[in-house]
Amino acid sequence: MPMVGLGTWLISNDEVSRVVTDALDLGYKHIDTAQIYQNESGIGEAISKASIDRDKFFITTKMWPGMVGDETFQDFKGALNACDQSLQMLQSDYIDLYLIHNPFGKDHRLEQWEALVELQKQGKVKDIGVSNYNVKHIEEIEHANLPMPVANQIEIHPYHMIPDALQSYMMKHNILPIAYSTLAPLPNWRKDSRWNSKPEAMKNDPSIPFLEVAKKYNISVAQLLLKWSLQNGWPILPKTTSKERLKENLDLDFTISSEDMN
Repeated sequence: MPMVGLGTWLISNDEVSRVVTDALDLGYKHIDTAQIYQNESGIGEAISKASIDRDKFFITTKMWPGMVGDETFQDFKGALNACDQSLQMLQSDYIDLYLIHNPFGKDHRLEQWEALVELQKQGKVKDIGVSNYNVKHIEEIEHANLPMPVANQIEIHPYHMIPDALQSYMMKHNILPIAYSTLAPLPNWRKDSRWNSKPEAMKNDPSIPFLEVAKKYNISVAQLLLKWSLQNGWPILPKTTSKERLKENLDLDFTISSEDMN
């Protein structure tokens, strides 16, 4: 899996084709999306026009399993159908990494996972994983003697570290943490109040503690945060619609000292 990818949450279907085209032109090799983002068809349009062989870039998408009080939870067949729909919209014969987006469907989690195992057997997905899962959710898979997830996509940044128990469990079972919301400490992150769930420590300007360190390396705070994740071994999925930011988010050819990493 490429260590730097493009996150596409909150990029509209109308805009995402242009953004993905720019990203691929700049050398991005990983595009992350999800059924609930409602932009897979725009990504598929960009992919279909790209002059890059399919095996030269990596696609992650996520099945929406349902949410309490919101909709019916996916069953085994529904999960299979969701993947087929994503494949059609992405205009791809396979998905590199297919994830269950959240663990909310308590009574359906195992059959949803069994569906992903079946999709992998069919060759429609290369690898399977989860997102936003805690230890107890992954243990259900382990105790059912099913193949374990290869990855767990979770929020990781200096204000939101991986809980020790989850980190230990994932290390034990070779489950890769994939970081999202890496840029959460930036003051303009999630401007939309609908999605602003910052902890109290981040309410004013959460980037202030990182300004001096970034200045030391002659980089932006965004680059510092992204490199911090990479040096911890966590793939990143920064989202932007700006071509300049796309370039900057790839320009990470520097090393943070062990002192500054802490």
